[in-house]
Amino acid sequence: MADSKLSELSSATSVSGSDTLYIVQSGTSKKVTTGTLFADAGNVTLRGNVQVESNVQSLAAAGIVTLDQPVTTLAGTSVNGVITIPTGVEGQLKIVTMISTVGGDYTLHGNVAGSANVNFNNIGDTATLLYINSKWFVIGGTAAVLYPAP
Repeated sequence: MADSKLSELSSATSVSGSDTLYIVQSGTSKKVTTGTLFADAGNVTLRGNVQVESNVQSLAAAGIVTLDQPVTTLAGTSVNGVITIPTGVEGQLKIVTMISTVGGDYTLHGNVAGSANVNFNNIGDTATLLYINSKWFVIGGTAAVLYPAP
């Protein structure tokens, strides 16, 4: 194996923190574990275009927002619809956006902090939600957040 080209080696299908990688640092050949390489992964700075996930949930009628896909798109119909969001996992993010409408709106409710409803009325309305302390909090977006009267 010492005389093999990298392109001739078989591919690894998974990596653990103790696996070793070959690097060249300042002209010197060295090794590094993947654990050391990614030790500061909690302090990652992302630049440029960041793709969240290509597998997107599409809702074209009232229903339940899934949590196994980070993005849900809403395609409006001529009838208003209610969508619900189930209990999440602490620290989970969810993005919901209205991509088309023919007159109907969507209202998101259930598990939203302050017993709020999030209304999607126009193409481009979005809500970025964070699940924390057993509730979904709207932390960004353009959708209208409506709280019940006190």
